Amino acid sequence: MPENPLNLIIQTYYADILRYCNRKLGDHHAAEDCTQEVFLLLVKKADRLDLYKDIRPWLYAAADRIMKNYIRRNPPAEDMEDVPEPSEDFPYPESILDELEPPDRELLVAYFNADDHRQLARSLGISQAALYMRICRIKNKIRKNRDIH
Repeated sequence: MPENPLNLIIQTYYADILRYCNRKLGDHHAAEDCTQEVFLLLVKKADRLDLYKDIRPWLYAAADRIMKNYIRRNPPAEDMEDVPEPSEDFPYPESILDELEPPDRELLVAYFNADDHRQLARSLGISQAALYMRICRIKNKIRKNRDIH
């Protein structure tokens, strides 16, 4: 019995598309997400595609569109000034938390407790860049309060 053409395409091209996305995005987790979207799209459109012809050009074109949409939704943080660096430890004394408004305090604590900032941003319904900007503003408030006191 011949193998399902979808399974054969996935086995043949998955690693290549993942490498391509990883090289273009420079973020392994984002590359995995985009690669999965490419193959999900392939499965959804399988009945409209000729799976017995060379599917490589279609896969790479789909990967390009998906990565473009990903970048639009998640602009690279490197383009922003004063983006906070992720930290292993909470860098502020607990007394500073008392000076912050509850939403800022909760966000700052969540940020430093999060293993995955991208996932935290998604859970808040914002982009990772927007999360970084909010953290930057909170850090600036802390610096400003420290200068005054």
